Parts: sequence; C-alpha cells; structure tokens
Amino acid sequence: MSEKQCLFGNEAVYRIPSLVKAGKTLVAVCNRETNDNDYGYMELVRRRSEDGGKTWGDIQLIAAPPAREISKDWNSSKTSFFIDPCMCVADNGDIILLVTFFPESKGIMDKKYLEKKTAFAGFDSKLYPVIYDRDGNYYIILDDGRVLTSTKSKTPFHIEGLGELYKDEEYIGNIYLNGAMGKSDREQKTTFGAPLKAPKRSYIFMFKSSDEGKTWSKGKDITRDVLIDEDGAFLGIAPGSALKTESGRIIFPLYTLKNTVCIYSDDNGETFKRNKRTPYTENTDEWCAIEAPDSSIYSFGRASSFGKTPLSISRDNGITFIKDKKIPIKAPKCQKSALRIDNEVFISHPSGKKRENGVISKGEFAFDKKGNFKKINWSKEQIKINEGFFAYSCLTRIDNETIAILYEDAPSAHIVFEKIKINN
Repeated sequence: MSEKQCLFGNEAVYRIPSLVKAGKTLVAVCNRETNDNDYGYMELVRRRSEDGGKTWGDIQLIAAPPAREISKDWNSSKTSFFIDPCMCVADNGDIILLVTFFPESKGIMDKKYLEKKTAFAGFDSKLYPVIYDRDGNYYIILDDGRVLTSTKSKTPFHIEGLGELYKDEEYIGNIYLNGAMGKSDREQKTTFGAPLKAPKRSYIFMFKSSDEGKTWSKGKDITRDVLIDEDGAFLGIAPGSALKTESGRIIFPLYTLKNTVCIYSDDNGETFKRNKRTPYTENTDEWCAIEAPDSSIYSFGRASSFGKTPLSISRDNGITFIKDKKIPIKAPKCQKSALRIDNEVFISHPSGKKRENGVISKGEFAFDKKGNFKKINWSKEQIKINEGFFAYSCLTRIDNETIAILYEDAPSAHIVFEKIKINN
C-alpha cells in the first residue's frame, strides 16, 4: 500500500467521497460542511491529481447552496444544501456528477417539514418546476427563467442562477429559502427568502465537466425527468460512483423512503430515464453495482443492521432487478463502493459491527466448462484498509494492478486517499 494522504480535512467538516479517473486525471469530490449533521450549509468541492494520486491540486468549489445563515451551530438549518455526490465518466469523456439538493430544511433528518406539494406542472406538453405564494397559488418556471401564473399568464418575475427571484430588475430573494424578503446586497454571501417558494422536497441536480474536472457546468435540475408520484417528497442519490456498462449506458443508483431505484442515460448524460419501481434490496437505502461478464448487473445493498450484504441482479441492462441470495460480505448499516477489474470484484466497507475497521472484500467470477459466466465466488481474504473509524468510501481503477480508495477515516472530519496494489 502507498502512504495515506488526507485530501480533505482540518479546516472544515468533510463527508461523502466520490472518486473517478477521467483520462489520466483523478477527480475527488465531496461535501464541505459547517457542522456534522446531514443538513446545514454544504458545498460541493473537488481536488484533482494529474500524476496518479502522488500530488493534488488545491480544493476548488463546484457549487455553493443559497443560505440565510452560514453557522457552525450544530442545530443550524437556515440554508439549502447539496448532499451525496455520485460521479461517472461517460464514453465521451465527460464527468457526470449527480447530487441531492434540498431547499432550506433538515432534509430527511426531519421529514415532517418536507412538503407533499406538487413540484412540477405541465405546460405545452412538458413538465416545469412550480413555486408557490403564501396563499398556496402556484406559478410555473419556464426553462428560460420566466415565471407564469397557473393560468399561463405572464408575470414580472423571472429566475436567475440557483433560485434567485427577480421582479423586473429588482432582486427579491431566493425561492429555496425560508423567511420574508430582505434587503438586496450583492456583496453578502448569504441572502434571504423570496415571496414565491419552491416546495420543500429533495431535488436531483446534475453537474458536468468536459475538461477532467477543471471546470464544471452550472447545476441542472433533472428531477422532473426521473420523478414519479409514488416517490413522495424524497428521491435521493446513493453516493459514491455510478456504473457505466459495456454498452455505454450510465446507471446511477437512487433511493426513496420506500425502495431503491435507478436512473440511466444512453447519451452521455444528456437525458435520463427512470426504471419502474422495483425493490433492489431488502431495505430502502444506498447501493452500488458492477457489470458481470454476461452483462448482468449485480447490485449490492446496505444492510439494515450488521449482517450479510443484500444482492439483486438485473439481466436487462438495469431496467428490472430481481432479489437474490445475500452474499457473505458482512458490514454494518453503511454505504459501500463496488468496482470490477477484469474477472475480480472489489467492495469497500466497514467490517466491524459499527462504522469501523475498513476493508476491501474480494470476489472472482466463476465460469462453466464452456466459458459461460455462472456466479461470483467470494473470498474470505480481505484487503485491510485501516483500524478504527471507517464510514463512506469510493473505489476507482488506476490501472490493471492498482486501485484507489477515497474514504472517511474520522467522524465528519477527514477524507483520506490511498492507492492499493491488487496484483503482487
């Protein structure tokens, strides 16, 4: 193993690692937070390495959420927030980054404040986001930012940036924040709530980079393309890395409060489609996946308590999944990361009954005498990562002999990078 490097830590709270290799560049993304909750002020930040992880560039901001207050107070929630980044490199080289976004709230940490209001309405055979006034009347936001009434009449309002509402040329607040209107001050990092507000629910935002993570597009809300009524007020990203199949399909893992689902793109992330509601695992939580030699997709779930790992398999390129027998990899209730290299499968996870003692479990594809893929044989041997605290992680391939892991080695504090030789 190479020496461990702390990529994110010390000056702020960092959580939820995502790691990909784009071309010859490693790109690491995570949340930068002001407190150690799963809500509060959370930015998306990244670092890049052009020499295989030996050295890394400075931490750079990808996106910052609108906020009324940026506070280290443990219970502060006067801000919208991004959470749970997940990346994939498309066939055209673009890095696709999906993340969950919440308006000012505590997200799913206090579900009673999430709203069941309709978040999208039809107009000209398309769905558009809606915002509401204090009397419950709704307004439609067109793609160019213009705001119409529910009867499709023009208004003096328009949206710019991430939820910034203007009345003609006057800035009047952010649709993702609570509270009354304030005084416009462009020099301030914080802002105030608008008189028209978006429903408090989760949204799925997409960011793209076409230059190996140097620069990123503005966030695009793709929720309307993948949401169904049965999801309720929460549809969220399962963080880490998504799967790109041999066919070029990109499959991102998502989950609701009821089940796990996925969305997929066959055009390098230009558009996404949604599979029908299908339970992948025995609990409703984060999951990851690899593609087997016969193009079947193996989905590895997050156990509801310490125990074996739930497994589901898709044989139609991620459209439907069927629950299978649990695999012998034991872990606590925690996110995992999975990676395939040739005929081997690697899964990073805590191995203790709590989030501790990080390991990488290994499996190998088994074939019959005719060379047809049969199953994955799981080894009792594991690659030891660390002792002590170990939580969320993300694996990526460096080359045929080396993998890299980005992982949390302290509660809401550090994210560590390490390279591991897999063929000694």
